[in-house]
Amino acid sequence: MTTTDQFSDPAYATLVKEAALRPRFAEFVKGAELDPAEKTRLPDSAFAWPDERRFPIHSAKQAALSYAYALSQEPPTPVLDRLREALDVYGVPLSVFEATETKTAAATQDRFLLPDLQLLPVQSAADVKTAELRLLSELPKLSLPHRAMACENLVKKAREYGVGLHPAVLQLAGLVVSSTKIASEWLDARAGACRNDILRTAYQKLATELRHQGPELSDRDALTKVAAVVGELDERAGLVRHYDRRLPDPLRTIFNTEKVAATSIDLGGTLVPLAKLAALPASFWEDLGGPELAREIAPNGRVDAEKLAAVIPTLPLDLKVILRSQVGGRR
Repeated sequence: MTTTDQFSDPAYATLVKEAALRPRFAEFVKGAELDPAEKTRLPDSAFAWPDERRFPIHSAKQAALSYAYALSQEPPTPVLDRLREALDVYGVPLSVFEATETKTAAATQDRFLLPDLQLLPVQSAADVKTAELRLLSELPKLSLPHRAMACENLVKKAREYGVGLHPAVLQLAGLVVSSTKIASEWLDARAGACRNDILRTAYQKLATELRHQGPELSDRDALTKVAAVVGELDERAGLVRHYDRRLPDPLRTIFNTEKVAATSIDLGGTLVPLAKLAALPASFWEDLGGPELAREIAPNGRVDAEKLAAVIPTLPLDLKVILRSQVGGRR
């Protein structure tokens, strides 16, 4: 299949679509020169796909243009890897390419943990561990929404293929208990580093509220909202640059233990005790979600409560509704 880049795009139709889909990318490449004649003057080494002389990477803007074109197609994996390496060299974050809407086909969405970036493919059990290692090593390159999306999708893939995951992935997917002591201490650290009195007070107030909630929290939806508030404060305080060095990102600030949340499970607005769900036989889970689900949560024929707590939040809503109707709960 013939691929298209900025030197071979009739009327720049693809570029217009990508720019409309990715506003930060559109702003970044504003003013970039698009001269097809330049292709003949560049050496093969100036292209991410030298054999085809496609996807030029001789400048930051050209590398960004090439990556956007590559995302609209499916070039070989080494080509995508070289494009990402070029962006890394130029200091262009992948967050520049975040899309405002999903445009990839369902098959592509299912293939990648980050479908809008065509990043982290997972199609086998071996891919799960490969993607996990790459994801954890490249976290600093990903925006907070992409970190959460990739980890949530990786949890789903791990369940599908029956593979265990590193606790850090469960943290970023919001599937562990929050220690209010640890969270409030990190909020205090932010307050100490913040020069804005209003923002400093906001950090301190949030830390105080968490301390009043008891030693541990496990309401994923509520904690996710708290993490979002921390993220907004960090943006305004200019602390994002310290993530993964001096400060944990908001998700790991709030979801800060390795203990899988195990008190009650939210089933579409209804809280059901985990113990009640864990008491159901493996055959029930197989009837609900198939043999893969049963093997994941009951590898030895008996339901593992921690595995169950990690898996249920990843189930489709229709299965949660069926499960809720079977076991009941409280709103």
